[in-house]
Amino acid sequence: MIQETFKTQLKQIQTVSEKVQSQLKPQLDKATKEGKKVLSQLGSNAIEEKTVAEVIAEIREHNPTLKRLILNLDSATYDTRKQLSWNATMMSAYAKLQAESKFNNDVKPVISDYLTSVDGKIKSLLEKANELKGKVIS
Repeated sequence: MIQETFKTQLKQIQTVSEKVQSQLKPQLDKATKEGKKVLSQLGSNAIEEKTVAEVIAEIREHNPTLKRLILNLDSATYDTRKQLSWNATMMSAYAKLQAESKFNNDVKPVISDYLTSVDGKIKSLLEKANELKGKVIS
């Protein structure tokens, strides 16, 4: 019994893990490609075969001053920064569109129903108050 439960839970975890990996792998590959592109534009080549210290030494050799390093870093990351900015803008627009749709389809009708029922109850209370006022005055 416990083993069967454990096996099904393990299978579910493996399924979720595979799904996450399949979604993340293309993004990680793209990030790796962009990282290699940036490093090559900064002056380092054949990154896979070198240690971090060797890559840093190549970048320092290619960019002797801080100003040059910053300029090269700015130009190397320009496309990536613009792409990330564009993606963030589009994701926020999509989220806003989804929120508006959800509001119009789900929330707005409920609020409208509540307002209608509250309006009806207030009118009936006002009528009762006027009736009681008329009884008290007479």
